[in-house]
Amino acid sequence: MTGFRLLSLVGILAVVAATNIKPANTKCHSPFTEISGRCVHIDVSKTGTWQNMRKFCQQLGGDLVNLSDLQFYGDILLYIESLHLPHASFWIGATDEATEDVWMWTDGTPVRMGTPFWANYGDNNYQMPTGGEKQNCVMLDVNFHYYFNDFTCSNTDVSPICEK
Repeated sequence: MTGFRLLSLVGILAVVAATNIKPANTKCHSPFTEISGRCVHIDVSKTGTWQNMRKFCQQLGGDLVNLSDLQFYGDILLYIESLHLPHASFWIGATDEATEDVWMWTDGTPVRMGTPFWANYGDNNYQMPTGGEKQNCVMLDVNFHYYFNDFTCSNTDVSPICEK
């Protein structure tokens, strides 16, 4: 019976060790974390305008995150929740600054519109974006459960999500 217990314990420890060990060859280097095979950095200690936070990400060798993939967007939301962050909204890499109402990611690909990405608001459940010419940058808005919200690019109370 002792041999069986020892073998069981060794088996359990092997499973636990295998699930906790991160591969030594992970492609993400500090300060980035791998999420869904992509390298992401969320920094709530840093806030600023959309342009300044984009420059911050570029200085790290990346850009503001592209959330065009729904699975990746969901994984980012789970990651944010797991961090137990303070009340914070996050700039992402979408804007219509070049052409009004033509929302593009910083890599030049179009932003998907409507559900399930963009927030609804008000009694009539209007769907974002609704800010017109004054709101040209997109954030994950904590007040709208981290759905996309078009916002004034000059807002300085928003943190970046960088991707490399």
